[in-house]
Amino acid sequence: MSKVSLFLTTIFFSFFIKAQVLDEYPANQDFYKGGMVSFYKEAHDYLTRNNSKECDPKEIYQPRILITKEGLVKLVKDNDTANIAKNRCAYNLSMDLIKNLKNWKPAEVKELKVGGIAEFIFYPKDVMSGYKENYNANNFVMNAQYPNGQKAFEKDFHDNFMSLFMDYGIHGSINLEFYVSEKGNIVNPRIYPSIFNRNFNLDFMRTLARLKKTWKPALYSNIPIKQRIGFPLNFEVTYQER
Repeated sequence: MSKVSLFLTTIFFSFFIKAQVLDEYPANQDFYKGGMVSFYKEAHDYLTRNNSKECDPKEIYQPRILITKEGLVKLVKDNDTANIAKNRCAYNLSMDLIKNLKNWKPAEVKELKVGGIAEFIFYPKDVMSGYKENYNANNFVMNAQYPNGQKAFEKDFHDNFMSLFMDYGIHGSINLEFYVSEKGNIVNPRIYPSIFNRNFNLDFMRTLARLKKTWKPALYSNIPIKQRIGFPLNFEVTYQER
């Protein structure tokens, strides 16, 4: 490789690493040093130490955060103002934790630190008066369920989307993400990496609308919560029916 090529490759690689923010943390990586158990333990200790007032037991909030490659934390804006108003106390306490906890941990890709987006469940009662050692909120979630189960979802997805991806010649690895809201509706759908084809994106949204059956929402302590559904897809140029 020539010196010029090596120089350009180095610049590109450096730019890529600086610009990259993962949409989710890689499997088996946590956004907090010591994992989720340590996160909730430090959250409990902080709130206890500061004599924070506990919220109504019906309140729960799920902040979305960005951990930079330097280990700094930033809040991802939540546009659901109605949900924030409904859970104002839990929201305020979670903001206090985000500002004051220190051991945020960036994601890693090939031993390099990169920014990553994460979220956590904050149910004040279980982090405060009801706190127990080794508590991890994720262990108490009942996942969202598609009508008639996962296999029915896979079949409906296949039947509705495969022809769309074939028509537009979409191939390779992409990721589909959406949330199932507290009411069981699909919200905030997206594909990443982004596909810069306006017609495809319009057809994708129309096709997804056919799948907008009401799910059974995820539950935490019998309280409906939103849940992110994300899965990788791999499309070949020639697709064979299952």
